[in-house]
Amino acid sequence: MKEFLEENISIRTNDADFNNRVKVNSIFIFLQDIAAEHANKLHLGYDDLIKKELGWVLSWIRVEIDEYPKFTDNIKVKTWPKCKYKLFYIRDFLIYNENNKAIIKASTAWLPVNIKTKRIIDLQSAGINIPYEKEENALTVYPEKIIFNKESKIIESKIFKYSDLDLNQHVNNTKYVEMILDCFSKDFHSAHVIKNITVSFQAESFYGDEVEISISNQSSTEMINIVEAKNKISWKTVFQSIVEWSKIYI
Repeated sequence: MKEFLEENISIRTNDADFNNRVKVNSIFIFLQDIAAEHANKLHLGYDDLIKKELGWVLSWIRVEIDEYPKFTDNIKVKTWPKCKYKLFYIRDFLIYNENNKAIIKASTAWLPVNIKTKRIIDLQSAGINIPYEKEENALTVYPEKIIFNKESKIIESKIFKYSDLDLNQHVNNTKYVEMILDCFSKDFHSAHVIKNITVSFQAESFYGDEVEISISNQSSTEMINIVEAKNKISWKTVFQSIVEWSKIYI
């Protein structure tokens, strides 16, 4: 039996931006929601793991976008657990348009942790088995270290509030994606779209935490940027992201 989950979604008003393109943070929400739903169906979700004092932490994600859905478009999101890679458990995704063409591809790396000790655990050692679909690939890339350019500039600071928190009382990964998008102006978003985005999540943030956001250019054309956030008290890196843009020619 193939362990896939598919879900049909209609793009709503709050999913699209002022260019009538789906927001990248909305894509992350679609992926997060179907991953949680599938984990629940596989008895690997929140309710099952919390009984064993375990939980999932999203460590890394890469999303490649070939086409942006628009308001009222109907899309299909598909996901499956692919394999174990080092300490990571890899889950892939495909998003199809109304013509059943794959327009968005994504891969994620998750770490199972003990929620009390915060230590990474091995699921097989804990008696938990995952039904992998090892022959199915949305992407063939895996987590790797992001090298941040020291010649960067500070964009802004942000203090996390109530609306940034999720079920686990820490800042949800989709909020970090919103921060990345907000590093770029309205005019820039009008003339460019994200082609690929990779985010490495490295530390938790909680209510009241303040982070400092920096950005550097990784190409002379400014079409590849690295965005980094650091906690202003501990100076721990919270996340790093590589964003590759495509220019829109009208």
